[in-house]
Amino acid sequence: MAEQWCGTKARANRWMSRPEPVWHGAFLQFMSIATHSHADGAKLSSALQMEYWKPTAQLEGLISGYHLYSVKPPEGRTHRDVFQPAWFNLRILIDPDTHWQVQFDKHEAQRVPSVSLFGPSSTVCWSESYGGAVVGAGITPAGWARLSRSSAAGLANRVVAAREVLGTSVDALAQQLRSYAEPQDIPQIFDQWFLKHMDEPHRDEQLIKQLLSALLSPNLRSVSQLADELGLMSRTLERFCLKAFGFPPKVLIRRTRFLRSLHALIRGGPGRRALAIDAGYTDYSHFIREAHQFLGMKPTQFLEECGPMFLRSLDLRQAVLGAPAQALAEGTKT
Repeated sequence: MAEQWCGTKARANRWMSRPEPVWHGAFLQFMSIATHSHADGAKLSSALQMEYWKPTAQLEGLISGYHLYSVKPPEGRTHRDVFQPAWFNLRILIDPDTHWQVQFDKHEAQRVPSVSLFGPSSTVCWSESYGGAVVGAGITPAGWARLSRSSAAGLANRVVAAREVLGTSVDALAQQLRSYAEPQDIPQIFDQWFLKHMDEPHRDEQLIKQLLSALLSPNLRSVSQLADELGLMSRTLERFCLKAFGFPPKVLIRRTRFLRSLHALIRGGPGRRALAIDAGYTDYSHFIREAHQFLGMKPTQFLEECGPMFLRSLDLRQAVLGAPAQALAEGTKT
C-alpha cells in the first residue's frame, strides 16, 4: 500500500478505518491541533490547488458554489483528505482515469465515477487518491428539486455515476470542463449548463427555502418547533424532509447545530469554548457525543486525521462563498 501524504498526523494504516478515539480533555489542545494543521497545509501549498467561485446571480439559492481541487502528492504516496457533511455535489474528474476512493463512515470504500453525483451526507466522507484534479458544483436542496425528481433520501450518504440520475447531458458538460483553457472558464461552463437545466421553478421551492432558513436559525431546538413554524404536521414534515433534503428533520437539526458549533470552535480560539458551543447542547460532553455521530471520532482526533486541503478550504469557502461549510450557507436567494 502506498504511503499516505496528508500533512497531518494520520498514518498509512489508518486509511478507510475508524481509529479508536483518544480524547485528552483539553480545549487548548483542540485549538493547538487546528493551528498546527493550518501551518502544515501552508508548507504543502505548492502541491495543492484550490479555487472557489460563486455562480451567476440567476442561480443563487440553487447552486452553492463551484470548486476546483487539485493535488499532487510525492511519488509513491497517496493524498488523504475529508469532505464535511453537505448537500448535493456534482463532480467531474479532469482525467477520467484518475483513481479516487471515498468512504462514508462505516460504509465500504468505493471508487468515485469519473462524472459523479455526491448525495446529501450526514457524516464526513474520507477521500484518498494518487493525485489529480476534480471540478465540481454544490447543489442546494432547492436546486436539486429543479434538477431532478428523484428523492434525496435515495442518494443519502452515497456517490453514484451522475448519468444514472441526471441523464447523458452530464457527459457533454464533462467534456466541456475537461477542455477548459483557464480555471476562470469553469464557472461559466457550469453556469450555462445549470441555467439550461434549472429553468423551471419547483412547486415546493418556497417551502424548501423556508425550511432551510429555519434550519440555519440558532434558535431552532426541536422538530415540533420546526413543524409549527412551517405549519406542517410532524409526519408531513418528515416525508418532505426525506424527499427534498435526504434525512429526517431531527437529523437535519442536529447536523446543522453540530457544524455551527464545530466551526465556531475552530474559529474562536482558546478560552471561548462555552461561547462556541450551541445553546442547544446540554453541555460539552453532549457536543462530543454528537461528534461521534457526524465525524466518527472526537474533534481533536478529527483535526489530527483530516488533511491540509480541508483546513485550507474553511477560510477560502468563507471568503468566497460566505460560509465555511455548504450545509451552513444561506440558500434563500433566487
